[in-house]
Amino acid sequence: MKPSIFSRLSNKLADENKPLLANFFSLGLIQVINFLLSIITFPYIVRVVGIEYFGLITVAQAVMLYLNVFTDYGFNLTATKDISVNRDNKTYLSTVFSEVIVTKAVLFLVSGIVLLLAFSFVPQIQVYSTLIMLSLPIVLGQLLQPLWFFQGMEQMKYITYINITTRALYAICIFAFINEADDYLYINFINGITAIIGGVLSFVIVFRTFGLKFKLPRFTQLTRQLKDGWSIFISTITVTIANNTNILILSLFATPLVLGYYSIAEKVFLITRTFAVILHQVVYPRICLLAQQPFKILAVFLNKILKLILLTFLPLGIGVFVFADYIVFLIAGEYHSVASTVLRIVCFAPLMAALNIPVAQTMLAFRLNRTFATIVSIGAAANIGLNLVLASQFKAIGTAWSILLTEMLITILLYVVFYKQYPQYSFFSLSRSGSQEQVKQKH
Repeated sequence: MKPSIFSRLSNKLADENKPLLANFFSLGLIQVINFLLSIITFPYIVRVVGIEYFGLITVAQAVMLYLNVFTDYGFNLTATKDISVNRDNKTYLSTVFSEVIVTKAVLFLVSGIVLLLAFSFVPQIQVYSTLIMLSLPIVLGQLLQPLWFFQGMEQMKYITYINITTRALYAICIFAFINEADDYLYINFINGITAIIGGVLSFVIVFRTFGLKFKLPRFTQLTRQLKDGWSIFISTITVTIANNTNILILSLFATPLVLGYYSIAEKVFLITRTFAVILHQVVYPRICLLAQQPFKILAVFLNKILKLILLTFLPLGIGVFVFADYIVFLIAGEYHSVASTVLRIVCFAPLMAALNIPVAQTMLAFRLNRTFATIVSIGAAANIGLNLVLASQFKAIGTAWSILLTEMLITILLYVVFYKQYPQYSFFSLSRSGSQEQVKQKH
């Protein structure tokens, strides 16, 4: 019996979405494993090296975070798009891969030089020079792991395999080599070395499985990569600075106890926000690919993503809001009203962050990078300003409100500016008309 039109259409949709579902579960598995290994290693590290040394480790990791953003230079977005659109052209893929890796290597060398200069001229940093230099392999490991390539090819399963291997190796090394307080110097070093091992494995997969070849790029090719990624780099570094100053600004006005309350709620917030990050990474290559086709096709896909966001993040936010007291109790072992209140305020921020994914990624897919960077920069500036005002008056509660209001502001600005300046990309109206056409064709 010949299959019905509905059956054929369902099978086609299932086949088209298999890479998306596979990538979503791959990234989700990575986050679950990272979370479980953190639960195992975090208490052990604190007990062995002590709270003071653990604080120094965290400071060094924060420095490495900024260096990671500098060396990544927005390639996780720009290179991902190039790879996704040209995934069947091995020659082009080899060129892009080589250009990005060499450009990141140059930026890594610049980072090292900047650190050496800082050690020479800033006495406060020189005291921690050994710890920071031993933490530098974290940046090198990040450089060598081409997440952007696997993301663009929609083959995130390889990153899952590599992440499981390196994180398990990290946990084993922590328990094997970190035995006394003075070993705190080597915790970030172990983290970096295991990441480098993951990078080597990534290169083996890229060259053997995907058949790419390394080509030493010319200087003009490197400068082109830097020029193309400038707007994305500015928006990325701006977001990084803004997102990592919340607790720093709060520390200017609050006691360590209040900082602890805030940290409990922030940890839960970051975990729930992870789902938005996964969705962002999974759908971006597909949006870039569909952007090469008539916009009606992309509009239908974007509306499906928007519905998925509402069906996922709205119940998630409501659940966290209702059970905030119990969540805090499970983490801290006792009830803390301040932490619960902060959690109830920020619980809908992941929804706001997820809602901007369709419009933000459409802007990037159509190379509206400057507009996107401007909006994100406005949001970052607003976040810092709101933090300074609200945290000084309301402490942790004020910081929580600044996070939620900033996420709302960025999402509203993205949609308003996008549809006013680029009405031709209105995926709401196009999706409705596309659906009507499909109904007519069926009848």
